[in-house]
Amino acid sequence: MRKNLAVVITAGGRISRADFLFTGLPEAYCTVDDYQGEGRYYLIKALLKTGGRTLLEIVLDAVRATGRVERTVVVGSAELQHWVKPPHETLVPELLEAHENLIAGLQAVAEYPRVLYLTSDLPFVTAGAINHFVDACPPEVQLCYAIARREEFDARFPGSPSTYARLRDGEFVAGCAMMVEPAALLARAEWIRQVAERRKSLWRLALLAGWHVLWKYATRQLRVADVEHRAEQLLGMRCRAVECDPELAYDIDTPQEYEYAWRLANDRAG
Repeated sequence: MRKNLAVVITAGGRISRADFLFTGLPEAYCTVDDYQGEGRYYLIKALLKTGGRTLLEIVLDAVRATGRVERTVVVGSAELQHWVKPPHETLVPELLEAHENLIAGLQAVAEYPRVLYLTSDLPFVTAGAINHFVDACPPEVQLCYAIARREEFDARFPGSPSTYARLRDGEFVAGCAMMVEPAALLARAEWIRQVAERRKSLWRLALLAGWHVLWKYATRQLRVADVEHRAEQLLGMRCRAVECDPELAYDIDTPQEYEYAWRLANDRAG
């Protein structure tokens, strides 16, 4: 398989150490104290562990195993350098906001015609899931956004604390991957900010698209095709929602999601 793909992984997220220790998990599974603010200690979320590996390590291992990635950019703090392997993997210093990190990552690989964007908090991601998504993205589409059907997600992660969006086509989980044309998206930096803030909430993305779309969502008349069409109108880009494997849709935003992932990873390891 020809290596002609660039990947951007944003790893700037922080979590409250107190919140993520409430489960009683061993302290070793919360790895790095990054800074202290407002009297609370914070951790780099990408360095939480499941199955004995950090979340960032899991994502990087999956990317490497695809056999198709030429360059990987990780956007995060200097502590992450230990997991990055030059020269084909590069650490780009993080900025203050999530959308700024995405922009910085895309700028680092702007010469590529298309770039795969992943978050760093995917405890179950595999090379197969990444390859399936990449192969499913139409080459003429400038922005492909991952979604997973609830039926498949529940079968893979039964009883998970994840949330779903109810559309006319069915119920979906928002994914954590996009295939983008970097030059086109960089020209729309303000939309990067707004979409990044709403990434894990399809209804908030619908609100961004306008009240008509939100009303259709509230009455369960909204279809995936409606969201695609409105996104194309707003962005002036060809956009598609692409169904992905559930492993690209389970991320960790809450202590409950972390506890579920930690226990499931240990159970699967035997």
